Amino acid sequence: MDLKLVKTKDINELKRELKDIRKENLELQDEWLSTAEAAKFLKVSKKTLLRYRNMGKLPYSKDGRKVRYKKSDIIKYLKNHYFSLENL
Repeated sequence: MDLKLVKTKDINELKRELKDIRKENLELQDEWLSTAEAAKFLKVSKKTLLRYRNMGKLPYSKDGRKVRYKKSDIIKYLKNHYFSLENL
């Protein structure tokens, strides 16, 4: 069995790279989606998305007539409403 040594410098560089990847992932999840984009992401109609919004199921931001949804909020909603067959 070969033993390989890893330098502290290399470990620290790897940690920085992982931190950057996590940050990029969070930024992607915090992307703001239009109504059409959010409906497409959820695979529902715009009318259904409006109903979710009016029922308080999904948080949103409104600037004038433009409504935006955080992608991370939509992902959180989907995870909270996931039912595994194992749990039924």
